[in-house]
Amino acid sequence: MTDLKISVIIPIYNVQNFIKRCACSLFEQTMCDGVEFIFVNDATPDKSMEILYATIKEYPERKGQIAIIEHHKNKGLPAARNTGLKAAKGEYIFHCDSDDFLDRNALENMFLAEKKADADIVWCDWYLSYKKKERYMKQPEYLTPIEALKGMLSGTMKYNVWNKIAKRELYELNNITFPDGYGMGEDMTMICLFSYAKKIAYIPRAFYH
Repeated sequence: MTDLKISVIIPIYNVQNFIKRCACSLFEQTMCDGVEFIFVNDATPDKSMEILYATIKEYPERKGQIAIIEHHKNKGLPAARNTGLKAAKGEYIFHCDSDDFLDRNALENMFLAEKKADADIVWCDWYLSYKKKERYMKQPEYLTPIEALKGMLSGTMKYNVWNKIAKRELYELNNITFPDGYGMGEDMTMICLFSYAKKIAYIPRAFYH
């Protein structure tokens, strides 16, 4: 695949009730070319992988863009994200949790925002989804990485991984990985990325559910 723009990393563990919705939202993205989907099976004990393989067959046009990596034993979410990072070849990295889903134009809009601002990191608003309704979660706008860092450390801005897209070289040049072996707090890795970013941008729209 040439001109690979975005690598989407999706860890999988015990999400058989949600993985089809997640995968469909990814495969139906308006960004048709220049994207790869890296699914990391963290030794899930349920039927998540069976459902994923069946869903992939429904989108034959995406077959060449999909990679599935297997963990032979459960290593935890941070390790799964790291496995995806090692395999990623895109200019930008986007993390999608496998029990969540995206609007169809999410990747395209975030990529265009990155390019327009020449930004290292872009973030957007998001939806907190319940069974029958959703709540729009507005995020603040900051013009510099230091302002965003202050916002995250003060609790004003969420440092979740899944409403942000970042240059892959930010991870690689600064040896940034997720805290392997720790079950909580791995989202704080985004703070490390922001500390090395030179330019950032915010989209006042929600794409992530």
